[in-house]
Amino acid sequence: MRRIFCLFTLIALVSFQTLYSQSIEKPTVIKFGETKSNIMMSLDSICKITDDRIITPIQLPTAKKSQSQVDCEKFQYFGKKRKAEFIFADDILDMVWILTLPEEEDTLIAGFTALYGKPTHIKEDVTFFLNNGVAVRNDPHEVLFISDRLKEPYRAFLEDKSD
Repeated sequence: MRRIFCLFTLIALVSFQTLYSQSIEKPTVIKFGETKSNIMMSLDSICKITDDRIITPIQLPTAKKSQSQVDCEKFQYFGKKRKAEFIFADDILDMVWILTLPEEEDTLIAGFTALYGKPTHIKEDVTFFLNNGVAVRNDPHEVLFISDRLKEPYRAFLEDKSD
């Protein structure tokens, strides 16, 4: 009887971890390197686009000509509808911020740690899993996903950043 209970407990834990992992992983619509027009078509059916604007001055090191941001309300992530901010460098998707709640911070960090291992950088305002292109920020509360081409500039920034 005890073995059966242990087996059911193990199955439940694995199932929970699988569901939990999938809920915090990068959403499939986030396709770094994809054009803005293609991303906009994908977003049209899954959230409400509330803003599309040019960002000046340019802040992303990958942007040479332009940086823009598309805000999307009711974006499904981690079991809730949220605001997501899609950032484009020269019309190529490079970064996505998804707003979260303060009480979710510890759970998100624990979930990403379970998925990716120990964070690469822990600062006062952000916990980074840089090798996986994800971070949890606490002011404001957000999850950040970055493209591969932003990883090295972020690494340099994080290693220079003082606490």
